Amino acid sequence: MGRTTIVLLACWVMGCDSSPIADARATLRQAATFKASCHVAELGVCREYTDEAMGLGESLTQRGCLDEGGVWSPAHCPPERRLGACTSRGGVRVYYSGGPASFTRTSAARDCLELYQGTFVAH
Repeated sequence: MGRTTIVLLACWVMGCDSSPIADARATLRQAATFKASCHVAELGVCREYTDEAMGLGESLTQRGCLDEGGVWSPAHCPPERRLGACTSRGGVRVYYSGGPASFTRTSAARDCLELYQGTFVAH
C-alpha cells in the first residue's frame, strides 16, 4: 500500500478535515491572476495573460504582442463578437468571428485542443 493510500485511509478513519494531498491540490488550483491582454483583431484572436505567462517578463510578452500587430492592454479582451474561449496554461485565448482564419465555434474549439491543449468553452 502506498503512502498516499495510507494517508487517505488514516484521514478517512480519523475524520481529518484535509490531507496533505488535498492541500497540495487546492494550492495548485488557485486561480492565476490576470495581468494583461493582447488583441490581434486582424487574426480574430485575443490572449488574456496571467501571472503564469509572465515567466519571461511582461516587457518581452508585450513586445511579442506588438510584433504580431496586436494591441497590448491592462484590460480583458473585448466581449463583442466572441465565439468562445480556450483556457490553457498561462491564460485564455479568445476567438472572434471574422479575420483571415474565419473561425467558427468548431474550428476555434479544434484550434484550442490541437494547438494549445486547452479547454474550449463556446460563448
